[in-house]
Amino acid sequence: MANAFPKIHHPADPAMRTLAALMLLGALASAGVQMAWADDLGAVSITAPPEVIGLPGEPTQVLEGPALFEKQDAGTLGALLDGLPGVSATWYGPNSNRPVIRGLDAHRVGIFTNGLPALDASAVSYDHNAPINPLSLNKVEILRGPQALLYSGGAAGGIIKTESDAIAMQPVHGVTGRVQTQGNTGAGETSGAVSVDAGNGLYALHLDGFLQNAGNYRAPGGFSGASLVDGKIQNSASRQRGGTLGLSYTGADTSLGVSIGQSRDIYGVVIDPVTTIDMRSTTINLKAQQRNRPGFVRHITLEANHTNYAHQELDNGTPATTFLNKGNSFRIALESAALGLDWTYGLQYSQFDFSALGDESFLPQTHTRNLGGFAVGKGVNGAWSYSIGGRAERVRVASDGAGDLGVARFGAPSAHQSTPLSVSLSAAYQFHPEWSVVGQLSHNERAPAFDELYANGPHDATGAYELGDPNLKTERSNTVEAGLKWQRAAAKFSATAYLSDYQNYIGLLGTSLCRDGAGDLQACSTPDALPQYNYSGVRARFSGLELSGLWPVFSRDSHAVDFRVVANTVRAENLTQGEPLPRIAPLTVTPALIWRHDLWTAQLEAPMATRQTRVPAHDAAGATPGYVLVNMKLTRQFTPPFGGGNVAGQWYVSLNNLTDRTAYVASSIDSMRLLAPKPGRSLAAGVQLLF
Repeated sequence: MANAFPKIHHPADPAMRTLAALMLLGALASAGVQMAWADDLGAVSITAPPEVIGLPGEPTQVLEGPALFEKQDAGTLGALLDGLPGVSATWYGPNSNRPVIRGLDAHRVGIFTNGLPALDASAVSYDHNAPINPLSLNKVEILRGPQALLYSGGAAGGIIKTESDAIAMQPVHGVTGRVQTQGNTGAGETSGAVSVDAGNGLYALHLDGFLQNAGNYRAPGGFSGASLVDGKIQNSASRQRGGTLGLSYTGADTSLGVSIGQSRDIYGVVIDPVTTIDMRSTTINLKAQQRNRPGFVRHITLEANHTNYAHQELDNGTPATTFLNKGNSFRIALESAALGLDWTYGLQYSQFDFSALGDESFLPQTHTRNLGGFAVGKGVNGAWSYSIGGRAERVRVASDGAGDLGVARFGAPSAHQSTPLSVSLSAAYQFHPEWSVVGQLSHNERAPAFDELYANGPHDATGAYELGDPNLKTERSNTVEAGLKWQRAAAKFSATAYLSDYQNYIGLLGTSLCRDGAGDLQACSTPDALPQYNYSGVRARFSGLELSGLWPVFSRDSHAVDFRVVANTVRAENLTQGEPLPRIAPLTVTPALIWRHDLWTAQLEAPMATRQTRVPAHDAAGATPGYVLVNMKLTRQFTPPFGGGNVAGQWYVSLNNLTDRTAYVASSIDSMRLLAPKPGRSLAAGVQLLF
């Protein structure tokens, strides 16, 4: 890695100096005057648990404000959301980490930027990161049930909707913004972000940018795997840059805006010490809104974008494979009231062309077209609240076959068409001022994706020969879930149980066969033989339980102590083959004690996971050991002695993995699981100012 990526190995001393500067800045700023915390810093209290909201017509979970800031050094969307109720991550090292919801990943979890799909290659390969850096976000929502059907019918796991302020839809007066900087000793990491919005009430300008540098991350003390070099995990360094420019017109009832954003992410791949990835993405967005219209249609929102995504894999600095994903998306949503419900309905269209050219051509060039219509209504009647939704799509996926690539195994050009239909109903009944029950029924259908249909070749990220099936049928699932919610003053608790039955779960499943790089069958004992993994449709069943709660333990004068807990468990069965499905997180429980005093908050938490022994027969890594980690955090809110009281701030210092415990991620692909443990002990700090 030293030759392939020399610029991102940073010694620990600069990181320590950065952390010291951050802590000194926070201490000096908070020592200035008697401080009053500004409400603008965020709607989510830093002491609030990451609870499941889960009421009809609302997002399932929301992350914003101070709670978002404290996790924005995560580097990836998966790391940002990991640990929320029902959420884990693929963890292909710190640079490639996609969210997993209730054991579902890849194409079953939709990633959207504002209201349109994020075009990338992260659902195709575990070593591909989603081009969304948490530093660029001001809000993340997780949607399930009827609300998810506003954006996708096939995302049975849920929709992850990321939001920024690049295009203003409401008037902006004056200048507002945020500045933040963070650091972490575990990888010599430093990061910073700036976001500014300016307007005169009619026109608005937005400008933001971020950067993040990290070296190879520090391994825990007990780790001795093949990826360990000088106490660190080899080839895990990264550099990220990005920014967005937005212009908007914000009239009384009409808004129109456009933005252009670019990001670049250069990072190493732990599984191969000589491979580096150079990922670039450019997106142009347009959004228009007409509000307060007379007549039946009272609100119209139009969104469109164009994305040009390129992902180049470098072998010792030499280009080896280039992944390209170019496409356009369009969405029109209308709002009306009818039949006692508030409805959102409309059309959504997306088209993208995907190719993987070079040494790792395990996919032919493909073209995907998706046209969908949706309608979602919500309402309240006394103690009842409810939401209902439906979505119909027409999906066509075409392969160029061998085409101009000259790869005979890709065969002749072909196409696959399907018409998925999805419906969902959720309802809640508040039978007591403090108690509510919530229920949901969903039927989801998903068209097979291009990689599931047409993959045919060796894939370095999985260390396997992947083989798609052009005859795959539509994936269909039925889900029932029930929840109980309780809240009394600051105390709150929620529990949700669910059961999902798949008639045709499309999974990348191991076989007893092996092939060479050209695709010819050979004995698995042959040197360099690759295990064959097939995209197969099987009967499957997922069941699970999610818990979250916050209970005040002690309160006297200005001191208070709360107890918080988040717990998840999921069981996933391959009913066709009579074995567990792969890459499923075990039972995880995270208890925490939170102390609050005026503007100070301290937290002690212990994320823990049981041993995951439920793995399929062809899982190369076998059972994943359990672990107990210990994390500590100190947070201070302040008003700095500058800005005339119009600037609010927050700083934090955290000590992660205090006991330096080796912990592996069960939801990681088996070829990587034992090479990339969670980071060892590290100290992190950050400061954010809002103005």
